[in-house]
Amino acid sequence: MIQKQKRMKIKLNYVTVLAALFIGINVSAQKFTIQSMKMELEDLAKPDGDRDYESLMKWSEETKLNTKTSNSPQMWYYRGLTYLKVSTLNNELSKANPDAIYLAHDAFQNALMTDVKKRITEDSEANLLNVAIGLYNKGYTAYQAEEYQESYRNFEMAVPLMKYDIEGLLKRNNLTIEVLEQMMAFSAMNGGEDEKAKKALQVLVDKGTAEGSIYANLAKLQLKGGDTTAALMTIMTGKDINEADKTLINMELDIYLKQGRSKELIEKLNGAIADDPGNTIYYFARAISYEGLGENDKAAADYDKILEIDSEYYDASYNKGVMYLNRVAVIVEELDGVYKPSIIEKSEAEINIEYKKAIVEFENVFNNNEDMPLADKVVLAGTMKKIYARLEQMEKYAEMKSFIESN
Repeated sequence: MIQKQKRMKIKLNYVTVLAALFIGINVSAQKFTIQSMKMELEDLAKPDGDRDYESLMKWSEETKLNTKTSNSPQMWYYRGLTYLKVSTLNNELSKANPDAIYLAHDAFQNALMTDVKKRITEDSEANLLNVAIGLYNKGYTAYQAEEYQESYRNFEMAVPLMKYDIEGLLKRNNLTIEVLEQMMAFSAMNGGEDEKAKKALQVLVDKGTAEGSIYANLAKLQLKGGDTTAALMTIMTGKDINEADKTLINMELDIYLKQGRSKELIEKLNGAIADDPGNTIYYFARAISYEGLGENDKAAADYDKILEIDSEYYDASYNKGVMYLNRVAVIVEELDGVYKPSIIEKSEAEINIEYKKAIVEFENVFNNNEDMPLADKVVLAGTMKKIYARLEQMEKYAEMKSFIESN
């Protein structure tokens, strides 16, 4: 029994020594593999296109899966470098590995987390900037291909990597966080993901971007969602930074116009016209606002100013004619229940005056606007025919009747 026990003990020790030896060999082998990756990747005499990427990717997977090297910062670093270089090759290998840039991203991040002694931290951060460039390029390619979810993903991944651009290398090449955030917003907008777009745009607004289109696009999305108050606040914020931005000015005026806030709108339009007296849109909006307040003389003056600036601005002439017809409707409404001949006669005279003013404007549109759609012209002819009948201008009445019948 004693001898057997001795032999068993010797045998057990022998097995233990063999196991330790095997583990030691395995660890050394994996470390040697990492060293092989290092040598292959850092060989300055070899162009990137000539490196043995098949072996590098194979070694990368082996060392990642081995428990003895899976937590090695060097393993993660050279894995990241391998896939970063693969992503830039633009050949069959890079096409076969479309996720290479993402693998590089994750590997360098893991290298930073495991590098307790900070031996490869600086190099990892520098290469994460290269990853940011790769993500931007991949995102832009997807954006041009209208693959908006893919482009958003890449731009979003690149944003946090910009913190490593301490020396401003990417900034000097016009790649900034703001550029990436704008591309995120445009990707989301084009992809129909309004909430993502609003979030990205709001970040830029909160940073005080000077880009007027950012405020305008955010306001449009807010209006689309029915939040007029938020849209106006966004526009006002943008105007505080760039008060002369025409897009923001026009959006604000449009909101006031749609809300029927005529007095506020007129005040803002007065300022806009003072800064840009040749802008027919501002006069047009102010004329409509004056109409809303019943100040037809001021409205007519603005319509006349538009035609003075641009004689072919036929919408101004048409609107002016409609304004006179609306005045007729008011006079008729005021006559309801009135039977006194003198009052009726006076009102009839006023109505004829309004009709005469209206027909002048409609004739300008009918005779001169060559771009007017035929269907619209037929409708206008019907209105003019009734006015001619009222004014007893039967020859012109017959012309309109014939035009309508022939079309």
